[in-house]
Amino acid sequence: MACIWTPSAARSATMPAGLERQVVAVMACCLSVEECKLEPQARLVDDLYADSLELLDMVMALNDAFGIEIGVDDIAGIRTVADVCAVVRRRLEADAPA
Repeated sequence: MACIWTPSAARSATMPAGLERQVVAVMACCLSVEECKLEPQARLVDDLYADSLELLDMVMALNDAFGIEIGVDDIAGIRTVADVCAVVRRRLEADAPA
C-alpha cells in the first residue's frame, strides 16, 4: 500500500528547524509507525521492522514531498532515522539555488 502524504506546504518544510519533523511525518505514514517511535537512533529494519517495499515506498514519498531525488548511493547508507534525515537535508542543499 502506497503512502499518501500530502503536506499543506511541503517545500516550506525545507526550513532547518522543521525539516526533521516533516521527514519523520512522512516516514511514520509510510512505515505505519507512530512518530514518537521514530527516534534518531532507531534502526529502520532492526528496530522498526521495515521491509524492502516499505523502504522503497518511503523513499518515493520523501522524493515527492520534498521535490528531491534520493539516489541509490544515498539509499545504501541509510540505516537509521537520523540517516534518512541527513540524506534529505543533503539532497535539499544540493538542489538549492546557489
